[in-house]
Formats: sequence, structure tokens, C-alpha cells
Amino acid sequence: MTSIEFSELSRADAEKLRALAHYKRFARGEAVFREGDRYAGPYFVAEGQFKIFMTGDEGKESIIHIFREQEMMASGPLFLGGNYPASCNSLADGCLVAFEYDRLKKLIASDEVIHNYFVNTSVRLIPKLKDKIETLTLKNAEGRIIAYLKSLGADKAPIALDIPKNQLAALLDLTPESVSRIWNQLVQKGVLQSDGKTHFLKS
Repeated sequence: MTSIEFSELSRADAEKLRALAHYKRFARGEAVFREGDRYAGPYFVAEGQFKIFMTGDEGKESIIHIFREQEMMASGPLFLGGNYPASCNSLADGCLVAFEYDRLKKLIASDEVIHNYFVNTSVRLIPKLKDKIETLTLKNAEGRIIAYLKSLGADKAPIALDIPKNQLAALLDLTPESVSRIWNQLVQKGVLQSDGKTHFLKS
């Protein structure tokens, strides 16, 4: 299992967080929290992938972001207050680092180094969300798929798709049928080379 080292902190400061931390395992598809649940603190991804998503009135799921190993998620209410503003599920068997929330709040309030660590770690999500907003607003469906494949490095070497296509559809605000159709069109046009397991964008 991958561990969280808090490598940006000194050994002494990292130990302060480890004293409050514990690992929680989740099976594929298991809920971590639901939109509106009482806030119980942020999480670090130790292993696996976890999606933050919202569900519309008609049941359509929209993935806000997929968090991977070593990333912190659900940090907003830590500083802004309120409940969890979206839901979180595990995309595969995985493990999160959770904290004793009341003690964590006291530590953040009293320790400037730990406070700044959580602020700086939270801010790193902003460019990723900015990129997603630009992709959804400025690119058509084909462009969104190509942009995602490039983010995985598919324009440099063959890659395996890291999430199922139905989850890719929810992430890119498309239908699964649209993803499959456009995927096949990219292959037919020679833009994408795909053998079902690995995928490569041709220049």
C-alpha cells in the first residue's frame, strides 16, 4: 500500500499529522461521503482513484475531478465551512488517509507551518479545475477526448486508459454513447491508434 509521507514537511511536522492520521480502505464503487454530509475533514489518497461528483435532477452524474495517489481532496470546507458540497466514490479498491478532525482543526489553528501546508496543497487543485473548465467550454466533444488522452501522455507513447469510458463520459460532460462514437471516429480517421488495451495519438 502506498503511504503518505508528507514529504514537504520536516520530519517533526510530518509526525504531527501522522499522530492524527489513520488509513481507511474502500472497495470499488464504495461511497466515501455524499453531498450534504456533515464535514469530517479532508482526505489524502494513499492508493487508488477517487471521484468527486454531483448528480443532477435527472440522475445524470457529472464528475468534477478524479483524485489520484498523493493528492488531497475535500479540503474546501476545512477553510470555508459547511458540509461536503459534492459526493465521493472509489473508482477501484483503494485507501485514503483520514484525520481526527477536531484535533486537526486545532493543529491547523495553532501551527502556522501546518496551516500553510494545507492551504498550499489545496491551491494546487485550482489549475487543474481551470484546465477542465477551459476544456468543457472551449473544446467540442472530439477535442475534449483528445485533450484527456494528451493529459495521459498518449501523444508521446501508447497508454492504457486509466478510467472506464463511462466515467470518462461523466468527467467530460458527454454521454457514454458519444464517447464510443467519437472514439471510433478518431480510430477510423487515423488520429487514434487503439487495440482495446493501449491507445496512441498519431501526430
